[in-house]
Amino acid sequence: MSIQASTLFDEFRRSGLLQEMTGVDVVIEQVSAVQQCGAGDLVFVDREAFVQPAIDGGASAVITDSTLAAGFESAAGMAVMTTPNVKLARALVTQRHFERDLRPEDAPRIDPSAVIAESADIAETARIGANVFVGSGARIGADAVVLANVVIEERAVVGERTVIHPGVVLGFDCELGNDVIIRAGTILGSEGFGFAQDEKRRNHRIPQMGRVIIEDRVVIGANCCLDRGTHGATRVGSGTVMDNLCHIAHNVEIGEDCILTAMLCVAGSTKIGKRVVTSGQTGIIDHLNIVDDVALVQRAGVANDIKAPGAYAGTPLMPLKDYMKSQASLRRLAAQRDTIKKLEKRLDALESRNDD
Repeated sequence: MSIQASTLFDEFRRSGLLQEMTGVDVVIEQVSAVQQCGAGDLVFVDREAFVQPAIDGGASAVITDSTLAAGFESAAGMAVMTTPNVKLARALVTQRHFERDLRPEDAPRIDPSAVIAESADIAETARIGANVFVGSGARIGADAVVLANVVIEERAVVGERTVIHPGVVLGFDCELGNDVIIRAGTILGSEGFGFAQDEKRRNHRIPQMGRVIIEDRVVIGANCCLDRGTHGATRVGSGTVMDNLCHIAHNVEIGEDCILTAMLCVAGSTKIGKRVVTSGQTGIIDHLNIVDDVALVQRAGVANDIKAPGAYAGTPLMPLKDYMKSQASLRRLAAQRDTIKKLEKRLDALESRNDD
């Protein structure tokens, strides 16, 4: 999609995201990385080291902060726009004008290969892709996009402007809010891991009859599994973003605006507060409570409630400051062992002299 630089600037100036524009009013064809930019490209520059490469590459337009903008004064034929937050500008400008078009005009509103129950309620502006299944009583909201090979089971709800990528399964009675993105291969509403054993230790499945509720503006990565509640709901709060390959067990509750990275595993009935951040391979056992504003790093293993905000790391879990001290001590263990051996030898020699 091409757009005039002045048009783009005027659109985002109203919200304060873009503040000033200088240089030439050029036509922007696409967004590019600084290292591969050329004519027609818009680049985002948030480091001084990227200023000259953007000029040398011949980018047509740049969005940068007011401090770095001075470095582009000598650039000919370039539109220079300033913003107080380059990363946020990249997110919002790219979403609005340069992202993949999921609603192409030449595609049918509902692909002929889709299988849709008569009782399903699909908004007139929703798009349904190839080989999609929509069960009885399901509801799909306005401007939602359901891409190929998605399964939406009976009574499931898809909110407005929500995008479901190929191969997703949305289980019965589960609900997606507005402006949600679900990446390919994710399963929402699979049966939670609930079993009882008899006296012979044979396993008997406990039916999981609850739901999964995903609130507004949530992004869930590819190949994640979110189990439905045993009773009640597994819930993800609005604005939370989840990386690929995460597992969220039955009746887990996750607060708003969390950042959850790959291979997180949360066991059943744990409650996670708002604005919690987890790094890769974090593990959290069942029936815990984690307060707001916690960061879990260095493959954190959480086995007890976390009652105070802050950064925690490692297994067993400890405050990050203590963890770093512990790691520093571990790196010195070999040298300390050699020192202790030398001291033991000297002590033995002194004791031998005293005995003589």
